Formats: sequence, C-alpha cells, structure tokens
Amino acid sequence: MNSIGRAGGAICALALLAFQSGCSGSAQAGAKSAEGGPQRRDTRVVHEDCDISSAEKLDANGDGKPDVWLVKSGGRETCRAVDLNFDGKVDGYSYFDGSGQLRRRERDYDRDGKIDEIQIYQAGSLTEQQRSTILAGRLDTWQFYQGGKLARTERDSDSDAIVDQWWEFAAGNEKCPMIHSDVDGDGRPDPGATIDYCKQTGYVPPTRASAQGPKHTFERPGALPEETENKEMPAPGGPEAPKKEEKK
Repeated sequence: MNSIGRAGGAICALALLAFQSGCSGSAQAGAKSAEGGPQRRDTRVVHEDCDISSAEKLDANGDGKPDVWLVKSGGRETCRAVDLNFDGKVDGYSYFDGSGQLRRRERDYDRDGKIDEIQIYQAGSLTEQQRSTILAGRLDTWQFYQGGKLARTERDSDSDAIVDQWWEFAAGNEKCPMIHSDVDGDGRPDPGATIDYCKQTGYVPPTRASAQGPKHTFERPGALPEETENKEMPAPGGPEAPKKEEKK
C-alpha cells in the first residue's frame, strides 16, 4: 500500500464532489419532449461493477487504510473507487474508456452505500446525469448536456416513473430555468403551468470571480486526488422547486 499524504491535506485533496447539478417562455417548448403522451422512465439506479478485490490501493491520509482503489486491465486503468470521508466505505466510482478518458461516474452522497447519481460522458465530456434527488433509491431526475453545459432536465416529481416536469436552460445560464409542468396527468406541459425559476423565487445567481490556475478533476487515469471547483445550482426537487399539484 502506498502512502501519498497526510490526513490534513488529504481531506482537502479528496473534496472533489459537487452536485452540479435555449429558454422558452411557453409550455409549447417543453412539450417537444412530451410528444406522444406520458414519458415513462426506468427509475432503477444501476451500479456498474468495479471489482476492487485485487486493485492497487492508495492510502490518501496516512492512516494505514486504503482510500483509493485503482482497477487495471492489461496495464490500463478501467475504473477506480474512492472513500472520500475515510469511513472505510466507497463513496464514488469513476470508469474509463479504452483511450483513458472518463466515460462514467457514480456517486453516493448520503453515505448509505447506495449510488445516488450517475454521470455519462462521451469523449470525456458530460452528456447526461441521472439523479436520485430525494435519496430514495430510485431515479427522479434526468439532466442532459450540450457542449458540457446543462441544456434541459426532465423530472418525475411524484415518483410514479412518469416525467411531469421539463426544465429548460438558456445558453450560458444554468441557474435560472424555465420550468414546464404537467398538472393534469396527460403527459404534456399544461398552459399556465410554466414558471421562470428566478423570477418566481427571487433567486439571484451569485457572481463568481474567475478561478485562477488549472482545475484538477481527479478523473485522469493514474492521477492523484486533488481539489476541484464546487459548482452550485438550484437542485431539481429541492425545497424551492415547484411541486406537482395534487390531481382532483
């Protein structure tokens, strides 16, 4: 087992996780994803196997216990597992394609040993994110990215495996979505059920100074854990998110 640091620096080094979480003013735009009736979604959270039984082990905080497991095949890293809070349980997995680029990432945010978020990458760029925002062991939110930027989100707000919310994001603005809702259960956004998140809640996205220096992602095969930028966004299903009205 290799020792790669002390506990003080390791905690900061492993703090890499963050919920990352065309804008239209009408429900018609949201209906583009709802044509053909209700959209049923597979809400299972499916973990991709990453067998760490024979993995290379790294000790990030010098306590004599492994915190990072590197799984290799033919000398190439295929996946890695990480214990971010040093409790002896794996909190995250990263998977790499044949060229060494990140293709998938899984995270357990509430430390219960179950995956809460799955990220899908193509050519190293994030394209889709599947989330269990209420941490109930089932997916309820599906986010889609274009050019690495969040473009739209679909949600199942009442846990019936049917999409009933469509979130749209203007280019360059991932903080203030237009949210279209299906309140009558026909699988389509309803007139009058669209809100502008920031106008409705009064939320003002913070202005952040541009970060200095290169960003470390801890996703490059063979890389040691390093600190990454913590991005924030209004999480779908959070306390300020609009809830589906009860059907009468």
